[in-house]
This record gives sequence, C-alpha cells and structure tokens, in this order.
Amino acid sequence: MPDNDIRLLSCDGGGVRGLSSLMILQNLMFTIDPDSPPKPCDYFDMIYGHQ
Repeated sequence: MPDNDIRLLSCDGGGVRGLSSLMILQNLMFTIDPDSPPKPCDYFDMIYGHQ
C-alpha cells in the first residue's frame, strides 16, 4: 500500500450498536496478538464515530 493512503475506521450507531462495534474491534485486536493486543491507532490513521 502506498504511503499516501489514509486508513479510516468508521463506526456508526449509538447505544448497543456502537458498543457492539467497539467489542468487535476489541476482539479483532486481541485476535491479532493475544499477548499484547495492538491499539486501533496502530492500524488506522483516522477513527470516526457517529451516533
């Protein structure tokens, strides 16, 4: 991937939908490295949430 690409994570929905998005992201980070899960900011340049 070229260096000038922007990696954007967009989480939509508030309440339970927003919480479930965060839980899925947490499980994904844990799957990448269970001993030391990375932070989402290690993979995404911008993280956006909308309710």
